[in-house]
Amino acid sequence: MLSKVLLKSSIILALIISGTLTAFIPIAQAEPDLVTVTATNTGDKTLLQVANNPSDTSDIASFTVEIKNGNFKSFTLGNGWIGKKTSPTTITFFSSNPTKPGDSTIFTISTDQSAPDLVWTASDANNNQLGTGEIGAPAHSNTGTGTNTSSNKPPPPPPTPTRGVLDTSTLRIIPSTPAPGFEIRVVGQSYTSSIPLDLYIGSQKIDSFSSDSSGNFVITATVPTTIQPGSIDFIVKDQANNQKTFTTSIKPAPQSRSTPQSVPLTVNIPSILHPGDIDVINGTANPGSTVTITVLDSNGTSITTFTANVDNNGRYSVSRTIPNDVRFGGYTISVSDGKGKSNKVYTVVTAHKLTIETSQARYNPGDAVVINGTSITNTPVSIVILDPTGNQVFAKDVNVTADGKISTTYQISSTAIIGTYSITASQGNDQVTLNIGVGVDRVAALSVSMDKLNYEVTDKPVLNISAPPGSTLNLVIVDPSNQEKFADIISVGQDGFATYSFNLTSYTPGIYSAVITRGNDKAVKDFAVGLQTGCGQISIRTVKDTYFPGDSILIFGNANPNCIIQLDLTDPNGFQSKVEQTFVDKSGIFSAFDFRIPDDGIPGTWKLDATSGINHKSIPINVRSSSVMTVGLDKSPPIYSQGDLVTISGSGAGQSAGVIVNILGTNNTSLQTLQIQSTNRGDYSTEWLIPKDFSPGTYTVKISSVAGKITTPITIQPSAR
Repeated sequence: MLSKVLLKSSIILALIISGTLTAFIPIAQAEPDLVTVTATNTGDKTLLQVANNPSDTSDIASFTVEIKNGNFKSFTLGNGWIGKKTSPTTITFFSSNPTKPGDSTIFTISTDQSAPDLVWTASDANNNQLGTGEIGAPAHSNTGTGTNTSSNKPPPPPPTPTRGVLDTSTLRIIPSTPAPGFEIRVVGQSYTSSIPLDLYIGSQKIDSFSSDSSGNFVITATVPTTIQPGSIDFIVKDQANNQKTFTTSIKPAPQSRSTPQSVPLTVNIPSILHPGDIDVINGTANPGSTVTITVLDSNGTSITTFTANVDNNGRYSVSRTIPNDVRFGGYTISVSDGKGKSNKVYTVVTAHKLTIETSQARYNPGDAVVINGTSITNTPVSIVILDPTGNQVFAKDVNVTADGKISTTYQISSTAIIGTYSITASQGNDQVTLNIGVGVDRVAALSVSMDKLNYEVTDKPVLNISAPPGSTLNLVIVDPSNQEKFADIISVGQDGFATYSFNLTSYTPGIYSAVITRGNDKAVKDFAVGLQTGCGQISIRTVKDTYFPGDSILIFGNANPNCIIQLDLTDPNGFQSKVEQTFVDKSGIFSAFDFRIPDDGIPGTWKLDATSGINHKSIPINVRSSSVMTVGLDKSPPIYSQGDLVTISGSGAGQSAGVIVNILGTNNTSLQTLQIQSTNRGDYSTEWLIPKDFSPGTYTVKISSVAGKITTPITIQPSAR
């Protein structure tokens, strides 16, 4: 039976005899048809070249490779491909830009073997198999037959030098039409890494060099004066005589070198960048020239090199995307025109536009925690605080100032639970988490959130992870049958955050879990794929009928399995306090545990709604004030002067509750805010120093707590001189 796929591979034989000799040995070969796979082994690395033959009518959209009797360690991708380890022995590669007939792509894998036995499968965008085969399978000896066939075997072929020039290799000459006696820059990309190469002009060898660890090179050479004007080939050859050619014309050398218009060499780049940002590099140089741009890390090591053309006005501009997995820290952009250099330093910081911080990491019960941060403007930031049991103890939407600042205060109860509290700030899809310790030192706990609850199979979910800086995490996706669907390793940045996304192409509708572990620490986030609204008849209930301001609400219900439900909590005035989506699991049960009556929630009948498509259910929730509140000032009548100290006190604010004192001006505009704590009897007291710049007039003192709200007037007159 004829094979449908041509399999080519090689084993690199390392012979240590006063040095290292790398050999290329073909393993197996058949007649070509749809897909050709060639393997080259060097040490623990295997280079796979996957070629889609011209006779094929389909594009290669995915490529799966499995190792027998071994494990994968890492991999490097070809252009436009992404890859995921679906098990310790299997990697699947996908591409949004599939390999077309006549084209090829290259993957480099690292394994725990020098010559791994690999099984591969190539498929199109509809998962139709285009080819499969095995590379590096050990030869089977003919033992046990009593016949010695070794003498009839042909001798092994002589070692073949490692291929350095690949089908994907590129070659450029700058300037593209040089003159004899002038310097040129030779730029190459996508060669075998660290491989010896030779440069020829026609048949004349003019330089020898090696590619860098990424398979690229940029060298400077001089066109010999003996080269005559006209068409000529610049050729890069490897030791196996493979070559890449750049054909151009040699122009006559100028009779006299006039001084061109001189434009200073400059470079501009933003000083702060984030992973995922589009970075625009621009500057000036001599008109019509070409500049070489190099990105250097903090140690001065070159990361990448590319070029830009300068227009007739002496300006150049090029854009690039900062990789999502880039290391945070300082970098340098170096621009060269062949005569001089211009450098610019920039810093890559966390991808989060939202940041929060507290003045200290540890607090005691009864302390006030001031939370400050920065964010983009025009969008409120939601602050939620959970105690060590996961119970929500604080929730507030904080406005952002015009200069991007946020600030709020959380009053820790004197009877608060001892342990680590998590403070989560959310703005749109951006979310960050900060931990504080109450009564103890904080523990750097894991936390994970996702950008949505329900996804389509065409989406790419995003995990936002908080963990100890620099840690390594294990990720497992669990499917609706509680089986492992996918696994990977996640590296956390030095800022304690990581962002991770993955594909849902093969996911069926249902509820999945993202499980992240680090040692004994574990964080789980459920998400849904392909669920729809319309859950049929809905039933909903809470664990009790009457609540007080500050109480948490535990919500349970039943509906048809595997659908999406929206929950809304509304106060007696029709103000929507909280909206959240949840899903009904395969048993027909849904729940929500992070609803809460706000600390300043008004007494009365609140409403809890559950909606899914045309299906709807509503139940009332009774919110009562814990007791009758009182407020008083230390003068009667309450007439004070600018600069006086006012004692504000009262009762009925709730036991050990947070109390907010607001000084209101005309139109109930808040002028000053004080935050204090009531006693275990509900009493409270504080002092307020009237600013000397307060205008004379009548003001209002407003007291808010879990028990309700109460106000009293205060009159301020000019101070006596």
